[in-house]
Amino acid sequence: MTAQRSRRAFLAALGVSGGFLAWETRGFAELAPAATPAPRRYIGVYTPHGRAHELWQPRAGFDIAYAGSTLAPFDDAANYGKSFRQHLLVLDGVDLSAGIEVGTTGHDGSRVILTGSGADGRNASLDQFLALEHGLGSETSHTSLTLGVGSDSTEVGQNLSWSRGGTPVPKWIDPSRVHAELFGAPLGVRQEELLHERRAGKSLLDRVRADLARLSRRAPASERTKLEQHATALRDIEKRLTHVEQSCAAPAAPPGFEKLRAFGGGEPYFDAITDLQVDLLARAISCDLTRVATLYLADLTRSKLFVQLPEDVHQEVAHRYDARDDVHAGTPHSWEQLALQNRYSYGKVARLLRRLDEAGALDTTLVHTSSDMGDPARHSSRQVPTLLIAGGAFGLATGRYLDLRHGKNLQEGVPNNHLLVSLARLYGAEVERFGESKNASLLGGHLDDLAARHSAAS
Repeated sequence: MTAQRSRRAFLAALGVSGGFLAWETRGFAELAPAATPAPRRYIGVYTPHGRAHELWQPRAGFDIAYAGSTLAPFDDAANYGKSFRQHLLVLDGVDLSAGIEVGTTGHDGSRVILTGSGADGRNASLDQFLALEHGLGSETSHTSLTLGVGSDSTEVGQNLSWSRGGTPVPKWIDPSRVHAELFGAPLGVRQEELLHERRAGKSLLDRVRADLARLSRRAPASERTKLEQHATALRDIEKRLTHVEQSCAAPAAPPGFEKLRAFGGGEPYFDAITDLQVDLLARAISCDLTRVATLYLADLTRSKLFVQLPEDVHQEVAHRYDARDDVHAGTPHSWEQLALQNRYSYGKVARLLRRLDEAGALDTTLVHTSSDMGDPARHSSRQVPTLLIAGGAFGLATGRYLDLRHGKNLQEGVPNNHLLVSLARLYGAEVERFGESKNASLLGGHLDDLAARHSAAS
């Protein structure tokens, strides 16, 4: 086999053989917190179909457990081990402004959530900025982790994570693959075989890196971003090859699923797949295999999880949501149906919080959830439902509702770029702006109120 072919074979094999860890099964509650202070972690979560605002807003006294509340899972100790109400900061009035400016809205809005840029943006999303440019992922075997349920598409409206240059970061949607990538090669592979593969892999990496260096010296500026991305991928591979032993135990391997994709027969398995993805993500964070991750949740269309919902949640629930406003009473039944979808998604986030808490990792983790729309019937990317769930290490004033809406009838919000600046600063990044827009006022600024005490509103 030629060197060129062997390199291709090696790189192709990385999709199924990255990382080698000790095998052992242990429960989350048995994982002891690290002896030294843990670094801060970031998890971004996409939830589908906007929100039923009438049942999403907390009520007086920061009541999130009233009948029908979509936020109820965060105050449900019976199902999630404890209440996470005091960890929760509800932000009302966050607009995907840079996307609205160029028409990247509605179902394409997920492109804007973590980038603060429209479809033609070239900057990295917040997770990739923290992991690579800010160095949060430099010491872990996986620089970042991008997971999803139901769709591994990298289309504009299907992705949260974007690398510098505007390239989408693919999602892993198969729990079996996630387990293998995080916790090693299949059982039965002998240690000496793994060591041989590591030595061969590192040798090939040295040669590929040299090739890239030669290309970079000759390549035009327009191509250097792509070469930088290849170099970053190689560094990530090298870390996986050198991080052979981990003190943190591997969970049991998940079952395989015959079908995984939406509109491809995977819908009946989404609930089980989501639970597995959540548990693997929490284990990866608590084992310090990664400190940065995103999770893209699927909707309930064709999943038949709730008899109260029609077959097509997208068309028959999200598109039929009828909001209440100053002149229109709205349709409560439409709120209740959309709230089921919202509450389901937040239940999975609450499960993630429980797993992190059981492993002693919640205090140093911030979970940031959002959606591509506020009102899904209007495909509006204004007032997208935004939650920050943070441990004490971040100094946020949690356990409250912060209304950022203003203007006539409270129809204007703040650009999500300001939130992204504020979040980057929480991790020590000295940034004044985040994202791309022709309107510089969208990009600069931050939310001082995140750390200020305010009385709960309703």
